[in-house]
Amino acid sequence: MDRPDWQEHWKARRTPFAEECRQARAELLADLKDPQTAQRRVLEDVIALCADSLYWKENGYDRIAADPGTFRDILPLTRYGDFERQIDRETRTKGGVLSCSPVLRWLKTSGTTGVPKRVPYTLHWLLTYRIPAMAAMWGTYLEHHPELLDHPHATLDTQTVREAVTDQLYGVQYQAISNRYPQLNSRDWNPPWGEAPWFGTRAPASHEGRMYHRIRQLLGEDLHFISAINPSTLISLRDLVAAHGPALVRDLREGTLEGEPFGAPDPEGAERLAAVLAREEFSLKDIWPSLSLYSCWLSSSAGLYQAKLDEVLPGVAKMPFMSCGTEGVTTIPVDDSLDSQPLAVGQAFFEFVPAEVPLGSLIEAGEKVDTLLFDEVEPGRDYHLIMTQGNGLFRLWSGDIYRVDRIVDGTPWIHFVHRDGVFHSFTGEKITEAQVTQAIREGTAAHGIDTSLYMCGPNWAEPPHYVVVSEVPLPDPELDHTLSSAVDRQLMEINLEYASKRTSGRLGALEFYTVPKDAINAYNEARRHPANPTQHKYKPFQKDVGFLADIVGR
Repeated sequence: MDRPDWQEHWKARRTPFAEECRQARAELLADLKDPQTAQRRVLEDVIALCADSLYWKENGYDRIAADPGTFRDILPLTRYGDFERQIDRETRTKGGVLSCSPVLRWLKTSGTTGVPKRVPYTLHWLLTYRIPAMAAMWGTYLEHHPELLDHPHATLDTQTVREAVTDQLYGVQYQAISNRYPQLNSRDWNPPWGEAPWFGTRAPASHEGRMYHRIRQLLGEDLHFISAINPSTLISLRDLVAAHGPALVRDLREGTLEGEPFGAPDPEGAERLAAVLAREEFSLKDIWPSLSLYSCWLSSSAGLYQAKLDEVLPGVAKMPFMSCGTEGVTTIPVDDSLDSQPLAVGQAFFEFVPAEVPLGSLIEAGEKVDTLLFDEVEPGRDYHLIMTQGNGLFRLWSGDIYRVDRIVDGTPWIHFVHRDGVFHSFTGEKITEAQVTQAIREGTAAHGIDTSLYMCGPNWAEPPHYVVVSEVPLPDPELDHTLSSAVDRQLMEINLEYASKRTSGRLGALEFYTVPKDAINAYNEARRHPANPTQHKYKPFQKDVGFLADIVGR
């Protein structure tokens, strides 16, 4: 078996990896104490990188001076679609169109809501921005929990995978950002566990198969840390232990992995595992008593998983995953704060527009929009976020809205709130996910119920109304009636247009249905996108009430 080889790789990479992460974190902290210098550096870097590109020269952008005023006066605000023609060109040239750095691979979004995007992953972006961001985040994890490098089995990293790539664009690989295969050069992401059998290309490509291999190969080991992007991955890990319990016990007892020889038989370990699985509500801490930390997204709708995570990982410390997307990194954690983290001022040149401004329609109309810089935003307010990245995508409005929570040493601490335009509206009330979450939290708290996973959708009945399905400890039809009224009242207080339409009869009363815990999570997991399971997202807002029949049975 290949265990000695990958463990030798782990030993060789342990110290250099820790130092790389420590250095990246130190640089991040320095930027956060001097955000003005960091933002100036990024802007100068982008202009130097792009001024000689075909797109900039053809449009006269190469005359831009490296100051925010000139930059914003000359370059327009953009959406991803504004770059598609240039991206088509760059798929053939493999660089030189949007920036003067070669395109090493194309990053693919999940594509669950439309045609997948093609984001250029350039050599410069890789070395200067994306890899340092990953290293800085892991530097924070190591600063607070050095035990994650205690031994080769201490960390289970599900944030990233190493999978063979089949899609290409004119000979350049086209893959998800979470897929770190193949390693592009010696400075590419290379954690100590990079050759571990549960992490590499020999692991099954399917979510369930890969999870089974991870679980089996780490049973009986002193696992300290499980890292994920989405909290649903951690819930899924526990669910798969339950679903495949007999097979895991058998493999452990016989020293096999799915029936094939794997290691020494462990009958005592198999008995201990069987005893744990016999409990109705076992946790991952029961499977691995050594667990001391997990990480994942923990703000916005992902925070609704917190009660479930507390059940699956009781008493285990938690740290946030960076706020990011395929298009770029927005925040990088520097501590265990779950509500917000500092704007990653060294990752992009950032601009802001107040959330109440209809930015999408203004950009579409080609109108000039005044933007704010990082030092002009105010705590307590929500903003559209605009990023200029080191891969040539400049002044990009992705549609994400962030709230500024506080200012520390001049750097805003922010958290993702919701996507622009993601709201429900029958008659102009424009109810957002944040408003529904607040209404549910306040409406259920009055009855001693903690907010958990929910789904909300519009029901085009007569009159039209909203339907909410939510997990609670003890579902009950009488409770449904009580919470329908309570949440409806709260929503009227939060959204004045909703209140007006409700009192005039143009909107019917909200319907609230309680379901057992895990009902929504199971529904969500059944729809995990097979092409990109690592970035699978839970979405409370649905375009209709099709989920009602599957979850509630009506």
